[in-house]
Amino acid sequence: MTYIHRSLARRDFLRQATRLSALAGTPFAMNLLAAGAASAQTVGDHKALVCIFLAGGNDQSNTVVPRSGGGYNSYQQGRPSLALPAANLLAINPTGYSGDPLGLHPSLSAIQPLFNQQRVALMANVGTLAVPITRAQWNSARPTVPVPIQLFSHSDQQGAWQTGLPDRSSQTGWQGRMGDLLASSYNPGSGVSIAMSVAGNNLMQAGSSTIQYQLTTDGAVRVDALSGLYGSAAGGTAARQLMTNARAQLLENELVTISRRAIDSEAVVRGALSGVTAGATFPQTGLGRQLQMVARMIAARSALGQRRQMFFVQQGGYDFHDNLLSDQGDKLRELGDAMAAFYQATATLGVANQVTTFTASDFGRAQQHNGRGSDHGWGAHHFVMGGAVQGNRVYGQFPTVALNGPQDAGRGALIPTTSVDEYAATLSRWFGVSSSNLPLVLPNIGRFASRDLGFMGPLA
Repeated sequence: MTYIHRSLARRDFLRQATRLSALAGTPFAMNLLAAGAASAQTVGDHKALVCIFLAGGNDQSNTVVPRSGGGYNSYQQGRPSLALPAANLLAINPTGYSGDPLGLHPSLSAIQPLFNQQRVALMANVGTLAVPITRAQWNSARPTVPVPIQLFSHSDQQGAWQTGLPDRSSQTGWQGRMGDLLASSYNPGSGVSIAMSVAGNNLMQAGSSTIQYQLTTDGAVRVDALSGLYGSAAGGTAARQLMTNARAQLLENELVTISRRAIDSEAVVRGALSGVTAGATFPQTGLGRQLQMVARMIAARSALGQRRQMFFVQQGGYDFHDNLLSDQGDKLRELGDAMAAFYQATATLGVANQVTTFTASDFGRAQQHNGRGSDHGWGAHHFVMGGAVQGNRVYGQFPTVALNGPQDAGRGALIPTTSVDEYAATLSRWFGVSSSNLPLVLPNIGRFASRDLGFMGPLA
């Protein structure tokens, strides 16, 4: 099959410098502004949405596995060199699930009790879709319905997941558009963006007016020169003036605007985090430290003036074309331990029902083994965690785990049966986006059957 490659548009500096003032006059931006004002709430509620992005494409076949019956047999036949022993799988018994018994990867021992306690749900076979597609439509000489651009490409599918627009390029992500819609209503006067990343720049949180604030695992990024340049207080004062004094030239003045925002936000975050603890002991791994900072920012929500918060963290290294059996276990153990610590932190802070954490990834992997690993796939399974989550359940359609099964796009890569749009819409609705405003956040949502998959329970 031939796919047309359209790389994500690159924002050059001039475009970045002028986009906020230009977009303020566009109908789309005005629609977001009006809709955000209409959704303003009077109660002091707080909600936080935390995305854990598993960069590289996690292998779903060894993450959630049929642990007996025909499902396990076909799983074992499809990847004889990669199949986990059934006896090693961690049993889960989802409410209402009637398929072959399921088990988790043995490294997810910290997730198993949270699943059983109804704090974690499984979203089965979710992935990027331009429109719903069947195996027959996919197997046509050319697919008879549109498919995501450049499937199986890391960068393109990361972009598709994060923008919610797999059939076109976009400079904004679905969380960024949600920030455009809700920030002024829920966080008026806050000195920090509604969208915060502890994993560097990402497309998911880019909006028209929403500019993600980037943290380190130690807190806000400081401009050390302002407190003294080479030991000179006068030098620090001069540096501040150079960075913050208004300029007549467009590009210079935009740099001043960015510098002022960074300095002001750093002061707000540093003050808000002073003396704030995370509420739990976190593993000092890469992901553990990122989630520890998220917990501290949630604990500081009142000082930050934020009733809505979106966070992005990332765990890399999931591209297991080789060494899957030895290396995926380490990654999943880090993931499970960090998620469990984070849930404990939200419970200690008294906000477990107000914080929802979800995983995302480039794509899943093909069930068919390549010897010691698995190659790029499409649909995958993901976890949703939080006190408001209707856990101990499987949402969506758990696939037939078999080569040449009804969801097989080739080599055991899964054709998704639930779209990223539906997954994101369910999270967005819980976060505060009205059903009528969902198309502003997820423009393709009207192509799919559901705006609410049910894993967040009844909406207030």
